[in-house]
Amino acid sequence: MLEVQNLSKSFGDLLALDNLNFTAEPGKIFGIIGRNGAGKSTTFRLILKIIEPTKRKNFI
Repeated sequence: MLEVQNLSKSFGDLLALDNLNFTAEPGKIFGIIGRNGAGKSTTFRLILKIIEPTKRKNFI
């Protein structure tokens, strides 16, 4: 299971993610969709610890 709570990332003055929350349950198909610049790649880079969050309360 992957659970993300209150995950935020800023790049200077640009707020890319603001208090992102979701749970991906085991055995379920989970996808993230959105327009260009919506923060999809940033979310995966944070999950994979390629980049560090600006603020996070809980990341399991």
